[in-house]
Amino acid sequence: MVTIRRYANEVEAEVDRAVLDANGIRAFVVRDNAGGMLPSLNLLASIRLVTDDADAAQARAVLGE
Repeated sequence: MVTIRRYANEVEAEVDRAVLDANGIRAFVVRDNAGGMLPSLNLLASIRLVTDDADAAQARAVLGE
């Protein structure tokens, strides 16, 4: 898995994941915030959008990087 982008806001990450999904690219939002119980941990460990190695270049192009 490859990290495509990092976020401080979970909503932005989910919107970009949905954009990738609409374009046929499987992606996942990865967060380490105790299952949502401690959202302040997002400041320490950013939320990541990840995809397969084979889809990374296309995912970056779709998101405009």
